[in-house]
Amino acid sequence: MTVTAGQVVQLGETDYRYATGALRLRILRVRLDISQWYDGEWVWLEGVEIGPDGRPGAFRPVLARVAALRPVT
Repeated sequence: MTVTAGQVVQLGETDYRYATGALRLRILRVRLDISQWYDGEWVWLEGVEIGPDGRPGAFRPVLARVAALRPVT
């Protein structure tokens, strides 16, 4: 896994499931326990959405493509 709790990731619309548009997420937890069913290609993340103004928003569980997970610098 390339990300850990506390990091922020930027996901494009095709890099996560069950929502639309780009997403910035501050990771609170990587759910490896329920991610085992996705053949290492997808992982469940729990985090807080970061708005365009940089302020924290709502809590979000996200099924994200592992290949797209790179911390925002």
